[in-house]
Parts: sequence; structure tokens; C-alpha cells
Amino acid sequence: MPVALYFKPTWERLAEPIRAVAPSLRVGVYDEDGHITLDGQAIGLEALRPQYFWIHSELVFSKRLRDYFQVMLQSPSIEWLHTINAGLDKLPYLDLLKKGVRLTNNHAQAIAIAEFVLGQVLARFQDVADYRAKQAAGVWQHRGFREIKGSRWVLVGFGAIGRELAQRLRAFGAHITAVRRTLDDAGLADAVLPTARVHEALAAADVVVLACAATAATRNLVDARFLGAMNERSLLVNIARGDLVVEADLRAALDAGRPAYAILDVFNQEPPAPASWVWRHPRVSLTPHTSNAGSGMRARAEALFLDNLRRQLAGEALVNQVSRHDIE
Repeated sequence: MPVALYFKPTWERLAEPIRAVAPSLRVGVYDEDGHITLDGQAIGLEALRPQYFWIHSELVFSKRLRDYFQVMLQSPSIEWLHTINAGLDKLPYLDLLKKGVRLTNNHAQAIAIAEFVLGQVLARFQDVADYRAKQAAGVWQHRGFREIKGSRWVLVGFGAIGRELAQRLRAFGAHITAVRRTLDDAGLADAVLPTARVHEALAAADVVVLACAATAATRNLVDARFLGAMNERSLLVNIARGDLVVEADLRAALDAGRPAYAILDVFNQEPPAPASWVWRHPRVSLTPHTSNAGSGMRARAEALFLDNLRRQLAGEALVNQVSRHDIE
């Protein structure tokens, strides 16, 4: 009989759908104080021998996330972890993969992030802040705005997020260049380039979106050379990881007017230090790593987990299984 160890708040909220998918699954619970119980009775990790683990939003935003990782790393019986995270570089996921654990991650936030990017860029293209300021000042003044139709977008990373964004951009009539390790664009891009050739597309780009994983090949990708290849009307959007960008180089580039603006949802330090330049720079829009917080994300994430749980018990291939190559 398979055994799982799930975080108590998540288990209490979703016990019924989990039991519907996996009626034979024995579930131990890991509570907010770090205690493990089974059927209401305290039990040790060695005695429980859990095989399945799950990181969901309640655990991510709790004080027990890193402790839960330690439990997994110490567990001799662990076989599979499903996580709500998409990016896997900030926590010891690689250590679990090295231990032989099957790892599946979450792409349910891709829809929310794609809509977030479009909303932020539309607000900048149309200068919504200027409309609001003129409304407050009682100023009636006609002016134009930039359209997305005909604009050129470079999507650095073309996984679930890049593809969801590309689908929406095609509806707007934008030109899309996908930048990725493999040259498959799923029929969604006008051009595809390997990461090493990204600079070729930057001069003509109106918008450059960072949507790739943070790996040895992409950390510090956006440096002085990258930024210098962008044009004076372009926008840089980062919804991936802060360490893709050399922040000192970005500041210098923005001060010099190339790119014109940066929309930043992620940073090397989160939150940025109170004295950080990103809070007050006139060419920066800052949001608190919230691009994934769409109203439908949680339901999609839970549906994906339940499907993978069913697949795991049935011996079927798992959705979104991750390899070491995806992180290293």
C-alpha cells in the first residue's frame, strides 16, 4: 500500500479529491510545528516510510518549507515529489534528483504569467499612468499609443510560459522570435534562435521577455552586451529569475535610455533591499513576484497534481517530469 506525507493544511483541504483518486493511499500529515502523524497518532519518519510528497501553496508560504525538504532528503523511502514550483533552482530540488527521486513540477501558472505580461506591456504601450494622471488633473488631451499588432517580441525561453504568451501574441498580430535550446516552436513563432544567437534579434525587438529557467547557461545572460544590443524603444520584461539579469548593468542601461523601460517581477534579492535603486527608478515597473498569482492557477495546479497521482499509482508516464539537465 503506497504511503504519502502531505502538509496538514493542504491535506485537510483536499483530502476528499485525493481519496477519490487514490482510495488505497495511506497519508501521513506534516503539521505547522513539524510533527508527523498518521491517523491522528504521532509517528516517526522511519516507521511511516512515505514514498510520495507534495509541495503546494500552503507549504510554500509557510515557515516549514525548508524543513519539509530536509524530511525528504532524510527519507530512505521517498520515490516521487510533485511541486507547485515551476522554477527549481532556488531550493534543493537538484539534491533530490541526485538521490534518484522522480520529480514533477507545475506549469499551471503559465496562463496567469502570459496574461500578466500582456497586461503590463499594454499598460506601458498605452501609458495608462498618464491617462490616470490627466484624469486626476482634469486634463482632456487627445494622444496616440503604441499597438501590439506589428510589434516584434523576443521570448527568451519557450516552455509552457513562452508558448502561452505566444498564443496570445499571435491573436494580436505580433511578430514572435522564440529563443530556446531546441528549435521546435510548436508552430507558434515566426523565427526560432538558439540562446547563443539571441543578440541577433534584439536590435529590432520592441519587447524582450525573459521566460527561461535559471541554469549555468542563462545566469547573467542579460549583461551590458545584451542590453547594448536592444533599442531605445524596447521593453525588457523579466518574469523568470532575477539572476538572469546583471542588475548593475541594467541600471546603467536604463540610465542611458536603452532599453526604454524594464518590467520586473523577479529579483536577485526578494524583496529588494529598501535602498535598492529598483524601487524608485523612473524606468522600472516593480511587482512582488506575483505574475503567477492568477485566479485560476491554484485549481489548475491541483488538477495537475491529482492527474499525476493517478498516473503514479497506475504506473503511467508522469506529466512534467524533470531531469537534472533542466536545472543544472
